[in-house]
Amino acid sequence: MIQFSWTLISNDSFQIEIRTNSVQIGTLYRLTSAIYVLGLDIQSGDVYTIEEEDGPISHDTFTLRILNPAAAQSGVSDCTTKLGMLMETLLQEDADPDRLLRENKVTIPENRKFFENPPEIVFQDVPKRRRTQFYIETQGRTGLLFHLTRVLSREHINIVQATIRTLPNGMAEDTFYLQFKDAPLGPELSAKLEKLILGEV
Repeated sequence: MIQFSWTLISNDSFQIEIRTNSVQIGTLYRLTSAIYVLGLDIQSGDVYTIEEEDGPISHDTFTLRILNPAAAQSGVSDCTTKLGMLMETLLQEDADPDRLLRENKVTIPENRKFFENPPEIVFQDVPKRRRTQFYIETQGRTGLLFHLTRVLSREHINIVQATIRTLPNGMAEDTFYLQFKDAPLGPELSAKLEKLILGEV
């Protein structure tokens, strides 16, 4: 089940709010895949897992910008309708985000696209909260969040919470709280993830 709503910000930008009881590993990767397929740029976002009476709920908010002028002319309403449908499709258990990209002739970006300059990456275990804080600061690029969540999903990392921000100077400052098997990642897995993110393995 997915609850999807949106609010217009300007002619080419809008905010979406998503609530879903789909909280398995890879949920955020599936959502960012839908955003990436439609060529939308994520300006900011907040991702939370909330415990409710009926079980955990993923509650996510993103501010998105339409990069394709033709898509903007067709209207934000049309764009959000397509986005909601794609997200609902991708949250089905047997959905494959990579297949969706291939079917829509969207190329998975190469790592070097995001890291022309060395990013700042910090992993810090927080044992008391059974999670690891992952911070990355780099030049903002369309598809960056898709790339990060794809790497984390493939390594079976659970994203408990995230804050996504693009500053006025174009720099992205993103913070994630991660778990692997309900525990912090530890230095070995953190080092592996950094290499995968940078394309060094």
